[in-house]
Amino acid sequence: MKALLYMILAAFMLSILITPLVEVFIAGRDKILLSATVNNSYRTAREASYSYSNMRNVNAVIDEKGFLRCFAGTFATSYGMECTNPAANPLRFVSHDGTYNDFTVYVDFSYELAESGADITVVKVTAESEYKFRTGYMQMLSYGDTHPYLLSSTNTFTMRVAN
Repeated sequence: MKALLYMILAAFMLSILITPLVEVFIAGRDKILLSATVNNSYRTAREASYSYSNMRNVNAVIDEKGFLRCFAGTFATSYGMECTNPAANPLRFVSHDGTYNDFTVYVDFSYELAESGADITVVKVTAESEYKFRTGYMQMLSYGDTHPYLLSSTNTFTMRVAN
């Protein structure tokens, strides 16, 4: 009988120790997923928003509103969310099923001149959200936390036209 009690106690203690490790792996997977989603959304928006009349002169000038709309559509589709303001910066995404907390995506455009004299567009994308813990034990521990765990990804992309 004592051995059974020790086995139950050991199983309980192991579950308490292993739960945070599982949550760390899930958070890492979510961070990788966020970075991949930002990269894919950028690539789609880049191709859809180039100004082709400027590309003849080897200038990477884009339509910023078109870029934001296309980026928002791709990002929202990949996460199963809805963008509340697809043409404004920052972009805000609301989850349909409650799997994720709301995302905020900041997109900053800056224009530079290359050594060859062509225009280059630098796009900095920062996506962030409060992380929503998946395991019940971690949800209980994080309830009412004043410093939530932030899930974020910051990527800088340089858009240039090759001659």
